[in-house]
Amino acid sequence: MRVRLAAVIVALAGIGACAQAQEPKQNAERVFVNGKIWTGDKKKPQAEALAIRGDRIVAVGTPEEVTKAVEADAAVMDLHGRLVVPGFQDSHAHWPGSSVNDVDLHGVETLREFQSRLAEFARAHPKLPWITGHGWGYSAFPNQTVDKKYIDAVIADRPVYVTERDGHMGLANTKALQIAGVTKATADPPNGHIMKDASEPTGEFKEAAQELVMSKIPERTMEDRYQSLLAHMDEAAAAGLTSVQDAWTSLDTFPVFTRAAEEAKLKLRFRFAPPILPEEGLAPKDHTLKKDLTEVNLVQYRELRSKFQGPLLKFGAVKGMLDGTVDARTAVMFEPYAGGGKGMPFWEQDDLNRTVAIYDKEGFQVMLHAIGDKAIHMALDSFEYAAKTNGTTGRRHRVEHAEVPLLADLPRFKQLGVIASTQAMFASPDATVLENFAVLLGPERAAHADSFKFYDDAGAVQAFGSDWGVFPFEPLPGRY
Repeated sequence: MRVRLAAVIVALAGIGACAQAQEPKQNAERVFVNGKIWTGDKKKPQAEALAIRGDRIVAVGTPEEVTKAVEADAAVMDLHGRLVVPGFQDSHAHWPGSSVNDVDLHGVETLREFQSRLAEFARAHPKLPWITGHGWGYSAFPNQTVDKKYIDAVIADRPVYVTERDGHMGLANTKALQIAGVTKATADPPNGHIMKDASEPTGEFKEAAQELVMSKIPERTMEDRYQSLLAHMDEAAAAGLTSVQDAWTSLDTFPVFTRAAEEAKLKLRFRFAPPILPEEGLAPKDHTLKKDLTEVNLVQYRELRSKFQGPLLKFGAVKGMLDGTVDARTAVMFEPYAGGGKGMPFWEQDDLNRTVAIYDKEGFQVMLHAIGDKAIHMALDSFEYAAKTNGTTGRRHRVEHAEVPLLADLPRFKQLGVIASTQAMFASPDATVLENFAVLLGPERAAHADSFKFYDDAGAVQAFGSDWGVFPFEPLPGRY
């Protein structure tokens, strides 16, 4: 059963106070009555009414208690039995979100539906020079294998590039390949792979190889990004979100957030994590780090942390990426996938250790994308190295996703004070999970992939998020 959230965004300060004890009468802006209000107080877990002023609760209790405790000029809203909870925080999402001019392929389950959505979008947007979009899964294609021919059949006159739902793979049509100049002779770039059959590229690009095509797509305008931010904030607020952590912040895009703040249009609190290598990104471009970070590299991040301390815009974390995904067979594993291969590591351990230690010493929180068991192990090793090298504790570094851990590594999260930043909806047993993800892992590893109770049993702290736009950011399905 879906639970409707009342549009009440409040802080928890004083929620356990009884309305009868509020003397003299409190000034309140709004009073909410006839609701199911979760209090967080085990002795009295539910109330029927509350009053708020600004971002504070001033009274909570029965409707009679609350109305007696506040001045009579407060606006009253009847909740008609709806549930009221504190605002949700999404610990891992990607903002400002997809373009208003992208085709949405989330939820596509068949090849026919994939082609239909593309064709309809192309007809509705005849002037777009490129058709771009996001959200498909392997299960929609015959034998879980994608190919440019499936796009060519419906769009051949314009270039098309659409990314898989987790963003680590993309599919191009023939026109896009021609513009990118990618042929059978084109070599794989570092940290990337161009899929090819016996005679030519299939149109599928993995990890860093995507840049071969994406670099040819016209850059999104700042206005497009700004309008996307406004639209998606409305959607997030309607879903009950009040705070979000941007899991990889492009500083080139950051001005859309400051613009929204200046125009008083922010509806969420944002925390940002720019790339761990300011000059290269989330990982060394050539796989190995040519030079360590210097004082000069850290100046801008220090300034951002000092300038933006919240509550609406905040810096203080950095993001790195150690591997890819299981669906692409680029998540780094100790043992091979079904069908071969152990994934694609983006870092060497020594490079990672030194880099993490620099940020740890500076007091930054480090967030490392690591999905395969070997990548998770590498992340934990780097955090352990940093703590020993710097003599630090309490940094609350994070492993992002942490989908397929070694069972022997689970206790290390608590021992090192490392957070498992997991995404509840990754465990949703849809066709891609059952027919591609689980099959590639094999039954032994699949049995403990995205099994969040293992982390709980090991005493690890989990910070749930959505990884929007991989999955929707509505928190209640994830809670379920």
